[in-house]
Amino acid sequence: MSLYVIAKIDEEEYAINIEKVQTIEKVMPITRVPQTESHVKGVINLRGEIIPVISLRVKLGLAEKEYDEDTRIVVLKAYDMLVGMIVDNANEVVDIAEEDIDNLVFNEASDEFGKFVSKVGRIKDKVFLILDLKKLLDVRV
Repeated sequence: MSLYVIAKIDEEEYAINIEKVQTIEKVMPITRVPQTESHVKGVINLRGEIIPVISLRVKLGLAEKEYDEDTRIVVLKAYDMLVGMIVDNANEVVDIAEEDIDNLVFNEASDEFGKFVSKVGRIKDKVFLILDLKKLLDVRV
């Protein structure tokens, strides 16, 4: 069994391995960094630590949306760095059995979506798209 934090974008539910989640925060002031890619929203000062923040929506090629009371920044510790990821909502943790996780295979012509989702998890009739953080964060390790 593996625990995952569920992050919502519109009606889709994305799963993030809980071992990579440092904290989940309400949206706070984000300082814009000039001349960055559109999905990079800027940096936050979280308890004295400066953390870059990206928009999962924009990274997935979806339209931006106004932040509301449900919007969260999921702070990830992955590959020796902290990164904040803005999502519509993140307030659920699920336990997905290994036998209920399947690999997804996309061809070269797949859209942006296929680049960042490599597995799918199932719990009864619910499906969770498991994010590939290495690809999402464009880490070359």
